[in-house]
Amino acid sequence: MYFPYYGGFYNYTTLSVNGYMAFATVLDQGPTINVGPDSTDWPRQQDPAMIAPYLCKQQIPQTGGPALKSGVYFRVIMRQSMFGRGSNQNINAETASMAGSSFFGNRFDKCPGTADDYIRCDSQGDYFLDEMMRWLQEGVAGATAFRADAAVVVTWLNTASAVSNRADFDNGELATYQVIWLTDQPGRLSYVILNYDKLGFDAADVRMNSRNGRCQALFNGGNHTGLVPVDPTFLYKNTPKVLAQRSGVPHMVRGRYMFRVDDVVRPGGCSNKTGGSYPMMIYPNIVNMLGEMTVDVNALCLDRSVTYKLMIEQRQVATCTVVNPAIARCNIPKIYDWGTKTVFFQPESSGANDEKAFVGYIYFVPPTLDPMRLDIGNIYDWFKNPIEYPVMPISWFPRNFTNPDLNYQDNTQMRISDDTLYAVQLGLYVIGYKETKDDNIKKFRPDHRVLCRLTTYANRNTYEYRFNAQKERINLNQVEHWYLNDWERMHELYTYRVGYLKLAPIRANDQNVAPNLISGLVSSPISLHWLWTSNNPQYDFNSYSQQQADARTDFVVQKATEMCHDWYDEDGAQWNFLRDTETNASCPCMEIQAKYDLGRFMPHPRCSQIFRDITCTTMIGAKNCYMSASNIYGSYAGTGRYGESESTS
Repeated sequence: MYFPYYGGFYNYTTLSVNGYMAFATVLDQGPTINVGPDSTDWPRQQDPAMIAPYLCKQQIPQTGGPALKSGVYFRVIMRQSMFGRGSNQNINAETASMAGSSFFGNRFDKCPGTADDYIRCDSQGDYFLDEMMRWLQEGVAGATAFRADAAVVVTWLNTASAVSNRADFDNGELATYQVIWLTDQPGRLSYVILNYDKLGFDAADVRMNSRNGRCQALFNGGNHTGLVPVDPTFLYKNTPKVLAQRSGVPHMVRGRYMFRVDDVVRPGGCSNKTGGSYPMMIYPNIVNMLGEMTVDVNALCLDRSVTYKLMIEQRQVATCTVVNPAIARCNIPKIYDWGTKTVFFQPESSGANDEKAFVGYIYFVPPTLDPMRLDIGNIYDWFKNPIEYPVMPISWFPRNFTNPDLNYQDNTQMRISDDTLYAVQLGLYVIGYKETKDDNIKKFRPDHRVLCRLTTYANRNTYEYRFNAQKERINLNQVEHWYLNDWERMHELYTYRVGYLKLAPIRANDQNVAPNLISGLVSSPISLHWLWTSNNPQYDFNSYSQQQADARTDFVVQKATEMCHDWYDEDGAQWNFLRDTETNASCPCMEIQAKYDLGRFMPHPRCSQIFRDITCTTMIGAKNCYMSASNIYGSYAGTGRYGESESTS
C-alpha cells in the first residue's frame, strides 16, 4: 500500500520523538532541525521530505509522576474490503453499523499477509475511516469525492522540551498532538488531519526562553521542492503554541487542521491570515464556461452575517453562500472565455475592515472539455437523422446536487455529510442557443433559451451513490413540458439549430413559465433537429410504423433544406458574400452540405469559441465550421489585401 505525498509515493516512514514523520535521513543531532529551501543548502546539505506537526528537539519524560503516560504511538488502519471481502466496493454500505466481514469476525486482528500487529483490519477500523471522511467533508472543499481506504495514525503523547526537567513536567509544559494520514486504494488522493490537544512549550530551550530550536509545524516536499507551514499567521510566528488554541475548522473543534497532500500541499479548512496573499482551495477548479456551476471554496474563516463574493479576473462577480465557517459555495456565472482566470475571494465590505483577498485560479473550458459535464452517451449519435436510438443514456453523480430550498442561514447545524441534503427533484432541460448582431453593443449577443423540460428525475441520495453514478434514460419522443407556445414551436423552434441539455434542480415556481435555471450540469453541444418532431401533432401517433419514422426523417430533411435556402437568400444577396467556403469567414451553407450534415450544418451561427469542437483532429475552433469531415475548402475571394472581396473570379 503506497501513500502519495508531495508528488512521491511512500510505503514507509521514519517516526521521531522530535515531532516528525520523515521519508529520508534527518540531521537532528544539533539544537535546531533545519529543513526547507530557506534553511538548507541542498544538495550540499540534505533536505528530507517530511510531515512535521511539531518539529523541534523533544524527549519522552521518564521521571514524571506515576499517572503520567507518555510516548509515541502509531498504527495503520486498512479497510477489511481490501483483504477478501466479497463485495465489489470498498465501503461497507450494507449495514449502518459498519460490521466486519464473516472472514474476520468482530475481533481486533491484523491484516492478512502483514508482519506486525499494528496494521489493523477490523470493524472499528472501518468505522474510524468513515468518520475521518465525514470530518474531511465538513472542512475541505472537494473532499466529498474522497474515499478513505487506509490511514496512518501517529500520536505524540505528553512529549516535553529537550532540555526540560521534572519541574517542567509537573508544571504542565508538555505537548500532545496527532497526525492522521489518509489515502484511497489506488493512491490518487491523500489528506492529512492534524490534531493538537495541548502544546506546553514553544521551543527546545531552557525555561521557555524560545531563543533556540523554535518549534515548527510544516510540510516539506524535500530537495527544495517546497515547504508549506501549517499556519501562516502572525500569531503562530510569535508563539507556535497558538496551534492548540485556534483551528482550521472552528465549527468542529479547536486545534484541528486539514490539508490535501498528494501532489502539492493544499491547505483546507479556513485561515485568519490578514497580510499578503494566501492560496485558497477551489473545487472543482475546472469549470464549464456555460454551466453556471457552483464551486466550493476554502479561504478565510467565514461569518454567516457577512456577505462574501468571488471576483473573477476581467469578468462578473460570483455570489457566495456560507455553508459552514470553513466552506463557501459560490455560483459561477457564464464566462465567455477559454483559459485560466485569477479569482479573488473576500467580504463585500473589503476595505472597511482591511481584509486581504485570498487568491486562486479557475480554468474555464468549453463543454466538450469539462470533466464534470453531463454524460449523454456518444455525442455523434445526437447529430444523426434519424437518431438511431429513441432512448439515449444519461448519467451523473448525485452528490453534485443539493436541495436549493434549504436555508443555510437558519440551519447552522447542517452537515455536508447528511444524506438529506441531496434529496432533490431534477429536471432535464433543453436549452437552445443562437446569436444575433446587436448594433448597440457592436457585437453579437448570445441567446440561451430554455425550450422545454424533457423529463424529471429523483436524485438518489443513499449511501452507495456517494461514489457511484446515477444512470437513467432519455426518451426523445416525449416532452414533459414546453416553454414555447404553439406559434413559437412551429416557427421559432427551428432557428435554434444547436443547443445543449442541462440537469438542474426544479424550483416550486418553475411550472408554467421558462425558469431561470440555477446551477447544474450541462452537456456537450448537440443538434436539436430531433426536437422538431417531438410532441408535434403532425407526428403524434398512438402506434409505431416504419412509415411514420420515415415521415419524421423527411420532415427534418425538408426543414433543414428550407433553413439553408432562407439563409442563402438573405446572405447570398449581400455584395460581400463569399461563394466558396472560407477558412477565415463565417460559415456559409450549401444545400448539398445540408443534406450531408443533416442537423449538423452551421452548429454555431458564426463559429465562435464557445462551441469549439475538440473532437476533430484536423481543424480546431473557427476553422471547424461544420463539426464534420464534409467541409469544403475554397480559395480566398480576391487577394484579401484590398476592397475587392466581392470579386470571386
